[in-house]
Amino acid sequence: MDTWDLECFLAVADELHFGQAARKLHIAEQPLGYRVRKLEDELGFKLFDRTTRSVRLTPAGSSFEGNARRIVAQQQQAVESARLIAGGKAGVVRLGYESATVVSILPDFVRLFRTEYPEISLRLVEHNKDGLHPLASGDTDACLITRYSNLPKGFEYLPILEDRAVIALPKEHRLASRKELSLADLDEVPFLGYAGANGESPNCFMEKLVTHAGTDSSISHEAETYTALLGLVSAELGFTIVTTSMARLFPDEVSYVPLSDPEVSVDYGLTLREGDSSAILKSIRIVARHLARIL
Repeated sequence: MDTWDLECFLAVADELHFGQAARKLHIAEQPLGYRVRKLEDELGFKLFDRTTRSVRLTPAGSSFEGNARRIVAQQQQAVESARLIAGGKAGVVRLGYESATVVSILPDFVRLFRTEYPEISLRLVEHNKDGLHPLASGDTDACLITRYSNLPKGFEYLPILEDRAVIALPKEHRLASRKELSLADLDEVPFLGYAGANGESPNCFMEKLVTHAGTDSSISHEAETYTALLGLVSAELGFTIVTTSMARLFPDEVSYVPLSDPEVSVDYGLTLREGDSSAILKSIRIVARHLARIL
């Protein structure tokens, strides 16, 4: 007994007429009758009572009909699920993210992805402490990151949002009311840094800026997330460098002043392993490009 045998049986059960069922299946009536008789022989009981004027299900046939429909539906569902996965329209994507993207591109990315690919399960994995190592090792499939400089070899990068670097200062600091600031203006203000991830660290980016300005680049305090870092700023422990996307955090305790010298733009985007052509990652690339046009 195979699925085609069950489909032949169900067509006759629907029509209660072999000729009409054969036309529905686009086959001749004689092969259909043979299939049904073969199925009855295999099962060991009659499915239909046939006369020259009518065809009707036997009690055993009526009982068998429900299970047969479930079997055919499950088989069709299994084929469709496999087809979606093969086409990259279903399955699981493990998406890494850095903390800075939580207030920039992550929410919009997740909403857009779930709208366009509802059959794909999106699992979020925080990347802060390990940098891009989970992506390189295959523990995640892609990662939303803040790009401060060139990525290491072996990664593909799709830019999504360009953001401006700003200075975060305590609300009551004497410089907080300025329309813009250079790093030279902050020479005597303690510098708060991001606890370095393995790989490309935001601290490297910050320290290069501070050194470029000819100021003291030593970090007085560190934090492992940007939320914690801005918490240190709100506690009046010093200043840090973030982007305008983060200005929604601590609005009553922190002032965000545009950085004028040097004026710096920072990318937020999606990183993948270079050369990874798996079907399901096509969806990730499409969403990243779509979001870049929106933002």
